[in-house]
Amino acid sequence: MNNFREYNQAQGIFRPIVPNDLLEPEHPARIIDRVVELLDLERLYDEYKEEGNPPYHPRMMLKVLFYSYYTGIMSSRKMWEGLKNRADYIFLSGDQVPNFRTINNFRTRHMEVLPDIFTQIVHLCVKLGLVEFEHLAIDGEKVQANASYHRSKNKKRLGASYERVREGIKKLLEREVNEDFTEEKRGERIKKLRKQERELMGLKKAFERMNDEKATVNMTDEEALVMRHKDGRSLPSYNHQSAVDGSYGVTCAVKTEVKPDKADDLLKLVDMAKGNTGGAHENVTADSAFCDYAVLEKVEEEREENFLLPDMMFETAEKGNGAKGKYDSSHFEKREDGVIICPEGHTMEVKTVNRYEDGHTMTIYEGTGCGSCIFHDECTKGKKRTIAIDGRDGYREIMREKLRSDKGREVYMERQGIVEPVHGDDQKNKGWRQHHLRGLAKASLEFMLIRIGSNLGKITRYRAQELMLIPISAPI
Repeated sequence: MNNFREYNQAQGIFRPIVPNDLLEPEHPARIIDRVVELLDLERLYDEYKEEGNPPYHPRMMLKVLFYSYYTGIMSSRKMWEGLKNRADYIFLSGDQVPNFRTINNFRTRHMEVLPDIFTQIVHLCVKLGLVEFEHLAIDGEKVQANASYHRSKNKKRLGASYERVREGIKKLLEREVNEDFTEEKRGERIKKLRKQERELMGLKKAFERMNDEKATVNMTDEEALVMRHKDGRSLPSYNHQSAVDGSYGVTCAVKTEVKPDKADDLLKLVDMAKGNTGGAHENVTADSAFCDYAVLEKVEEEREENFLLPDMMFETAEKGNGAKGKYDSSHFEKREDGVIICPEGHTMEVKTVNRYEDGHTMTIYEGTGCGSCIFHDECTKGKKRTIAIDGRDGYREIMREKLRSDKGREVYMERQGIVEPVHGDDQKNKGWRQHHLRGLAKASLEFMLIRIGSNLGKITRYRAQELMLIPISAPI
């Protein structure tokens, strides 16, 4: 017989487990554990009552939740599996095992407290020197809702579906019962159609509230509107906006919308970032979706930050072409005395001046030499060429000059390298291409947890040693 050690898989084993001894000192779970220990959670504690069965400790639940989103685990069932089998989760939970329903209930119960915790973590990033206030880049990403496109209905499709269901119920009631088509089978099919009928009636009421003939509503998630993604697909989605600092990629502010990016969102995000970090950024960049005349006027007249915002036609104007080529409105010269000259050198005269409630004007200019111009048909289909000049057009020209400058071009070119990698990390590394939760409030919660995980990743990667030196008693 060889002198082997005894090997018996059926033998019971008793082994003491000390959760604190399971992980190496620099493990990310220890860093996230430390971050949560530094947070002020009094608002969270106030939501619990003294009576009843004692719940799991909120601080432990937060550690498990934040670590899961840091690693890209967003399913409460997978978190539950980790709590049963993985050393990193056992360390964070102290070998307690809340089930998936408890985890999910905790996640959705404290939605109102989460923004305050997000702000505390941003403050910690500032304290650790991860936010340098040089460049704030803003952008949105569309993420598919937890719903299928085929469950989306417009008013016309809703009416057709409703009639189809009603007709189906009518035919089932009229059909004779036999040994192949029993009363039980008919009852089951009618029950399914009645359920669809109720869903369609609820959707009909949603359309009535919206009062929009062109609107599309999803039967699974009514708040998720259909949006076009970069790959050309139209899907029920939510639009998640991030304001990201350019130094280490810390997300300073987040916002979730049910519509694509619009100009009104820009200054809200900038102000949120300023409130969360306690300071203003030197430069702020965003794409053309966040730019309109009203925003250009505000950033030039009222803001201390240096904004770099291309308008919708900036790239076209720089390339020297447009919808009408040489005769695009961008090629009409506006002289200092206010006179407009067309590309063929003819003067244009003022036709009308429209004034709006917010104080701005829109001046309509009309060509004077169109009748004799040999290029008339290339320029316009009407008798005379007209162009509209917004009274705030000067702000657009100021912004364009800033973007054309060497400094402006250099700063704006950095934008994609700041904000796009965060989106790539969401979708490629963490696999977050579709929501797990439904409804605007829960979609916003899910996105904030994703961004908390991203910011914790920055701390883990760049400031782990500095973090561990901060005393637990030190306020963030």
